[in-house]
Amino acid sequence: MRTKLSALFALLIIASMVLSACGKTIETVVSTVVVEKEGKTVIITATPEPTTPPTAPPAAKVFKSKDPTTFTTATFGDPETFDPALDYESAGIAVLMQVYDTLIFYNFEDPNAFVPNLATEVPDLANGGISADGKTITFKIRTGVKFHDNSDMTVEDVAYTFQRNLLQGGTASPQWLLTEPLLGVGVYDVTDIIPLGVITSSLAAQGITGVESLNDDPGNLVKLPADELKKICDQVVNTIVADPAANTVTFKLAQPWAPFIPTLANGWGGVMSKKWAVANGAWDGDCATWQNFYGKSSAEINKTAIGTSEMGTGPYMIDHWTPGEEFVLKAFDGYWRTEPAWPGAATGAPKIKTVITKNIAEFSTRYAMLQAGDADNVAVGSQADWPQMDELVGEICDTQGNCTPTDKPDAPLRMVKGFPTSSRTDFFFTFVMNTSGGNNFVGSGQLDGNGVPPDFFSDLHIRRAFAYCFNYDVYLKDILMSEAVRSTDVMLPGMIGYNPDDPVYNYDPAKCTEEFKLADLDKDGIAAGDDPEGDVWTMGFRLTIAYNTGNTGRQTMAQIYQNELSAINDKFLVEVTGIPWPTYLQNQRAKKLPLFPVGWIEDIHETHNWVQPYAIGTYGNRQSLPADLKAQFKELISKGVVEVDPVKRAAIYAEFNKLYHDATTGLILFVANGRHYEQRWDKGWYSNPILPTMYYYMWKE
Repeated sequence: MRTKLSALFALLIIASMVLSACGKTIETVVSTVVVEKEGKTVIITATPEPTTPPTAPPAAKVFKSKDPTTFTTATFGDPETFDPALDYESAGIAVLMQVYDTLIFYNFEDPNAFVPNLATEVPDLANGGISADGKTITFKIRTGVKFHDNSDMTVEDVAYTFQRNLLQGGTASPQWLLTEPLLGVGVYDVTDIIPLGVITSSLAAQGITGVESLNDDPGNLVKLPADELKKICDQVVNTIVADPAANTVTFKLAQPWAPFIPTLANGWGGVMSKKWAVANGAWDGDCATWQNFYGKSSAEINKTAIGTSEMGTGPYMIDHWTPGEEFVLKAFDGYWRTEPAWPGAATGAPKIKTVITKNIAEFSTRYAMLQAGDADNVAVGSQADWPQMDELVGEICDTQGNCTPTDKPDAPLRMVKGFPTSSRTDFFFTFVMNTSGGNNFVGSGQLDGNGVPPDFFSDLHIRRAFAYCFNYDVYLKDILMSEAVRSTDVMLPGMIGYNPDDPVYNYDPAKCTEEFKLADLDKDGIAAGDDPEGDVWTMGFRLTIAYNTGNTGRQTMAQIYQNELSAINDKFLVEVTGIPWPTYLQNQRAKKLPLFPVGWIEDIHETHNWVQPYAIGTYGNRQSLPADLKAQFKELISKGVVEVDPVKRAAIYAEFNKLYHDATTGLILFVANGRHYEQRWDKGWYSNPILPTMYYYMWKE
């Protein structure tokens, strides 16, 4: 037995030596069988053929940017202006938030929580920043902050910024957000505090009999008594006071105003260099001259650097703006922030050194840029573009950063979904269109089948007919991709006053027909369907619905009307036309558009920030609502904003909701779910429903 075992071990050793002769260890299974053959012991050793080791899975694709220091985005539509006192639209504010710092800023993803920014702390009762009666708000201002020209920011710059904003005013600006808390409930423009008694007889002889007339023509202000004009300025200046010794700025409110601090966090709260502003044609701080600067249009402001450039303290500077083509931001390497705004947030100079925003109307071109890696992200024309974008998505992430590969794991895009939005696109009717100087949107301007009369939408039955003729299901499915919720009221779901059981208009061609036949546009007391002399039902009409070029969602909204109205009556003719975003805004404000689709992005997450602009502010003004209706809205809105009991406040807004629905001043549509697409080398984007993309907190790999 020992002899047999020794021989066996010898064979195994020899095999081992042969297999390791080249200095490599190869694991081989050797099978040895001992058998008796013809009386002899025979050892048979079998060595199987070597097997190929399993192939390792391919390494995950690495996504690297060709230029990690440059961020390129493609969108449609120009900013209106870069003046924080005037700009009140998303394209401009998306720039202002990068170049101008505010006193406080949003705490990461939460639109209702704030962190210090140019102020060293957020005022509250505990730190003494808010007085016991809630009417005095004091900000401690940060030292060592530099403007982009490397001059020092001071408390005088802060106070001047807000004083100038209010005094420049104008009903197209966001200043109503500050005039109400500082000058009184219901004061939506600084000229609202001019006593009607100071309107002189000479002005009355010119037909100027009220404050609204003054707002329409800022030049009228200079005709008022100088001492009365100075009182207006003095009142504003005395509500916003700088104290250089204490390094504070104090706001003196007309009444307690809970949303006041949140209001200061957005683009119109950006602090500007007083020296630079005055040198570039802004108000010089003298209360004897403020009226000469009041109510300037964006076209006037944009003739100066204040409208086309900037002098803020933000992480970026405006390098240049070529309207219709692009604007470019450059990093400000002297940015002041040394401590993160929240754990893990950026400090120091921005990691992304250049931000290029291309203005490209065609989605196909924007998409091609994204596909080629020449853009980091692009704006879609509407949610209907999502399926095409999805073809490039390699991973889908939630807002917590949990990502799952798609069936195309090497595809270049990341898609973030599931985050809330704080905006909605709706339709608004203009009760009386402005035809001064001509109006191509109303055709002939007559009830003759080739146009509409200027007061076309003053007829309630016409407005209701349009409400019943909009195909809401087509809009939801084809444009919003069914990822949206219908709003029943002006305020957003979940806000005080919102009632999911409130009535809404639905698509109903029969009721649409009925309402058109009930209209009486020729005002002869006979409903259109029974009028032997002809009215809108037998004469028909022609009008144009405009949308801002590149916004295919709003284009389709207009086309829905084009299709549905012609199906009701082939004499109902709707033309659809796209115009540039600034021109679209100008025509809204000039009250030229018969009806217009437009979106509202909330300034603060508060019911008042919806009902005021929809009924008596931004859009209410552009709709030429009748005075009696506006007065009813204003009474309810003024009561609701100061009521502290949420139950009583909800009851007030229930009255508002009923009035708004019954008057049918517009169509309340859908709150869409959010999606964000970006290249997978982009890092740091986060969702705050009020903020645009903030490049300072991003980087690229």
